[in-house]
This record gives sequence, C-alpha cells and structure tokens, in this order.
Amino acid sequence: MRPVVSYVLIAAVAGFIGASFSSAPAIADKISQHFGARDNDPDGFWSTPAIDGYGKIHYEADAAYKPAVGDSNKVVFQITKAENGPKVPNLGLERVARVVNLYIASGVPQEQLKFVVSVTGDGTPAMLNNTEYKKVFGVDNPNLKLISELRAKGVDVSVCDQSVAFHHFKHEWIDTSVTHALSSPTTVATLENQGYAFLAM
Repeated sequence: MRPVVSYVLIAAVAGFIGASFSSAPAIADKISQHFGARDNDPDGFWSTPAIDGYGKIHYEADAAYKPAVGDSNKVVFQITKAENGPKVPNLGLERVARVVNLYIASGVPQEQLKFVVSVTGDGTPAMLNNTEYKKVFGVDNPNLKLISELRAKGVDVSVCDQSVAFHHFKHEWIDTSVTHALSSPTTVATLENQGYAFLAM
C-alpha cells in the first residue's frame, strides 16, 4: 500500500510543479505590466532630462540620498548581460542613462559627472559597429544612438578587449565611439582604486 501512496504523492507534486511552470509566462507578463510604464500615467510623470528618450525617470524632489554638487560623482558601471532582444538598446545602457538623468535632475552639472561604462560578457555584441551588428542580428544596431547620447554627456563607454577576443570579434568590428579597454576587471579595479563607486548594471 505504501508504494501506491508514494506514487500518488509524486504525481501530485509533479502536477503542481508542471502547472507552476506552465503558468510562469503569464505570471511574468503580469509582473512586467504592473511594473512597466502605464498608458494612463499623467503627463510629466516620466522624464528624460539629460539623455533624451532613454533611461526615463520619475523624479521626486524631496527624496533622500540624492546626488549632490560637491560629491566626487565618480562611477564605473559594469554591464555583463544582454537581457533583451537585439532590436532594442541593451538594458544595462538604459540603466546608465537613467542614472545620468537622475544626477542631472538632482542638480549635478554635467561637467561634474565622471562616469565610465565597462561592457563585457554577453553585453559585448552591443558594441559592434552597425555593419557587423547587422551581419549578426539582421537589424541596425540600436545601441549606437544611445552610446552617442551618453558620450555627449561625457560618459565614456568602453568594451573589454578580452571579451572581444573571446567572441572572436575583430578589433575593428567594434564601433569607433567605443573605447577599447584591456579588460573589464582591470577597468573596474583601476577606477575603484581612483575612488570610483562601482555599480553592476
């Protein structure tokens, strides 16, 4: 009798797990819709004060822990992932744009921002020039306009040359707007030794 009970329990647990996995996409969609921008947000709820069209923010003037004029405002961002499809900018770059927007909205002048982006790992293809990107993904590189916007605000966007090599990309396949760095770990370590804060994006 005991084996029969065991089989019943195993079947019940398996059915529960299977049902959970089958409903996972629907749950993920609900969460995404809940936390994403809504069509009924009032005008002016979201803004992009520095990087036009990228990294939208909702600014609250009385929020705590705001960036301040006079702070070092030195940050090195590391991007290691490609969390979304190739037709839209890398989410890590979008997050960097959000930080720039937040600093500018908080009153920190652009010339006081000392921001460096270090791209490595699965984020590396986003650094390809348009010709090579199109060969790989069949679409124009949507990251290049955002990189240009970041550079216009003084943000240095760099790529890990070790990751370029691991991807079997040629040096010249990387867009000319991107700085070639020896590696991402050495970039982060060097800048942290110079007083930069580290943010993983």
